Amino acid sequence: MFKPARKTLLMFGAFCAIAVGASALAGAATKTTTTPSLSSSSSSSSTRPPRPDQRTLTGDTADKVKAAALAKVPGGTVLRAEAGGHDGAAYHAHVRKSDGSEVVVLVNSSFEATSVKTRPAGRRGGHGGRGHDGRGGPGRRSDEQALTGDTAAKVKAAAEARVPGGMVLRVETDADSGSPYEAHVRKSDGTEVEVLVNRDFEVTAVNEMGRRR
Repeated sequence: MFKPARKTLLMFGAFCAIAVGASALAGAATKTTTTPSLSSSSSSSSTRPPRPDQRTLTGDTADKVKAAALAKVPGGTVLRAEAGGHDGAAYHAHVRKSDGSEVVVLVNSSFEATSVKTRPAGRRGGHGGRGHDGRGGPGRRSDEQALTGDTAAKVKAAAEARVPGGMVLRVETDADSGSPYEAHVRKSDGTEVEVLVNRDFEVTAVNEMGRRR
């Protein structure tokens, strides 16, 4: 009399086993379809090119890069020298030419200048006002002239003596103070000052100009 009940239990157990197996297959199929998208995302991020290293150069390396840049752009002023550069260059230097325009000199690992990339010349201010040098900083006034030769060297030396460790960006005549000359100097902390120099090449004042951006 228990045979029908036993048969029913066996059929119910078989049905449950089939249901569990189908659920496992469905879960496996779901994992298979989602895995490729995750691996694809991971591979795309790993192939992203690294940012070029453009750290500021110091010491002997900086001196050699600056020398190569000045040999390529005689009479220029090296604003900064950095690692890396366009076209796979090992180094590059930003140089301001005597006409106020700026160029980027590419230098290879043998410290040879390979090319010069021209940047737009700085705009001059009109009506006696100051213009901009194309990089957010103050430019030379239209009534001020760049200094050259022995005068430029003496004004530069006076400015460097007053601001030790600074970088002289340019020297020029001064049109709005009692001093005939001025030098624009970037200090080691990134701020800029205007150093006024008299006819005896003595510093008369140092005016703060803020930080270059």
